[in-house]
Amino acid sequence: MKSEKPLGYEPDTVDSDTVCSLVALFLAAVLLCLTGVAWWLISYQQRAESRQPPLSALERERLLPPAPRLQSQPRQEGERQLAAERIHLDSFGWVDRERRIVHLPLEHARQVLLEQSWPTPEDTSHEP
Repeated sequence: MKSEKPLGYEPDTVDSDTVCSLVALFLAAVLLCLTGVAWWLISYQQRAESRQPPLSALERERLLPPAPRLQSQPRQEGERQLAAERIHLDSFGWVDRERRIVHLPLEHARQVLLEQSWPTPEDTSHEP
């Protein structure tokens, strides 16, 4: 006598051979598709390169784009500019030697302001 299985019965085992063969088939299909696309792209690129005419002397010459030009390394150039400004702020120098206007390091300028107070417009002999 055959045992009757109740309605809605699901077996609790999986046929591992079937699952492995389906996974292998899927991976083979994906590999085949990737190989086909790679071959297609390579052949397309070779055909496009073979159809290009040779470059003229003007085309081979490197031309600069019109202004404004973007910086190739903005971070390094910005750091260089900040370092140069910091050196200028921390040094003594003439702004206008004839009118005897100098630039001072920040700390020294603060000390001078504390000692002499702010200059009034009558005290200054130069125009801004």
